[in-house]
Formats: sequence, structure tokens, C-alpha cells
Amino acid sequence: MSSFISLKKDEILFLAEEIKNDLYIIQKGSVLVFVQKGSNIIPVAYLGQGEYIGELSFFDNEPRSASILCQEDCEFIKIGSEQMQESFPHWLKILGQQLTKKIREGDELIRSKGIRKKNVESIKPLSIEQQTQNYKLVEKYKAKLKNITR
Repeated sequence: MSSFISLKKDEILFLAEEIKNDLYIIQKGSVLVFVQKGSNIIPVAYLGQGEYIGELSFFDNEPRSASILCQEDCEFIKIGSEQMQESFPHWLKILGQQLTKKIREGDELIRSKGIRKKNVESIKPLSIEQQTQNYKLVEKYKAKLKNITR
């Protein structure tokens, strides 16, 4: 079932490795997609209105591969994975799972081998101030999750 979610600037939608599998469509605002290595926040992409987030976990029910931080106030449509199970034809679920598998395998190859495309402008790294601020936001979110699960 789909629902509507609003988050404020600097709020986290989810973190990498979380076991959530809903799909989100950005209706308003922009987000930073990032991965974290220790205290290092590494930007992967900036997404905005009309783009979607969480498609890999939506299809394969695996943990999130990246984290999402709102860069401004955001509104999302959240589509629950149970909606896919109820309304997608079997062949479409299989197609989504196979495409997701190929993407995750490609991501792992890039991560392990450090493969980079030539002549492609990469995303600029965050400043030390941005790194520190975003790291604090991640730690705050993790503390909130721990309090919820207790």
C-alpha cells in the first residue's frame, strides 16, 4: 500500500544495511545518496523530484546498499513491497529480481576492483564541515533506532 511521507532538511530516510524494502518516489525536494566508511561520508548521487529510491531492496528484499539524507524539506510517496507482491505479475517480479542481482553484482565489482569510467565527471567529495555534520546526523539517527528497538 502506498503512503505519503514528509521529512525535513537533514533528516535521514534510511541507512545502508537497514532491512527495509519499500520503494520511495521523490515528490518534492532533493536527497543525498551516500555510503559510509568509518566517519567518512562518500556521496554517490544527488536525486530530486520524480526520481526513485530503494528499488534494489524493493525487488530482492536485501539490506539497503546506500543511505539517504534529505538536502531540503522532502515529500515522498512510499510504496510498500507487499503492494508489489499483491499486484505485480510473477514475470515482472522475476525480471526485477534478476535486474537487481546484476546491479548489485556490478556495484560489488566496482567496489572491490575500484573500476572507474574514463572521461566521466565524478561527484565532488563533501567538505570537512559537511562530512562532520552528516556524520553527526547519521549517529543521531542510529541512536534513535536503538531507542526504538529497546
